[in-house]
Amino acid sequence: MAQQHEEKEFDGIIQAGNDLPAWYKHIFVYMIVIGVGYAIYFHGFSNWGTEEYYAAQVAEHEEKFPPAKAVVSEDGSNPLRGDSVAISEGEKNYKAVCAACHGLNAEGVVGPSLVDKEWIHGNKDEIVYNLIMKGIGVEQAKLGRGPMPAHENSLGSEKVYQVMAWLASKNDTLQPK
Repeated sequence: MAQQHEEKEFDGIIQAGNDLPAWYKHIFVYMIVIGVGYAIYFHGFSNWGTEEYYAAQVAEHEEKFPPAKAVVSEDGSNPLRGDSVAISEGEKNYKAVCAACHGLNAEGVVGPSLVDKEWIHGNKDEIVYNLIMKGIGVEQAKLGRGPMPAHENSLGSEKVYQVMAWLASKNDTLQPK
């Protein structure tokens, strides 16, 4: 029989010191034993391993979404210049990533205008590509303009060349070489 404990009062709440029911204590102990047993079985004796499962998931993902191939230019010019598909994709990428700083029509907001005749860092494809990929640090910023983040990881070479193809279609002062 459960032993009655004295009643305690804290801030107007009375706590009866009754013991837990025996069935509750037994279930608690059984669950601890089952949990320890399951952990020992899962980590020591089961054939299902997380490394193999993860490797299978990675392989399935790479098959479904192959990594993008880097577009390479041998002479520094934009290989996608003049490609109508690349220009339309470049416009979409520009509006999604670049328009926040350079404006929806590339006329400049925080960043400089990309459709006027003035180029702060140079108007060659190779220079513009490197600036977009590597970004512009505070020490490189000119004319009171702020830094620009690197888009090497966020866009990648193909999307950068697409944006540059769209930009070249809007501004003929962007030179290929």
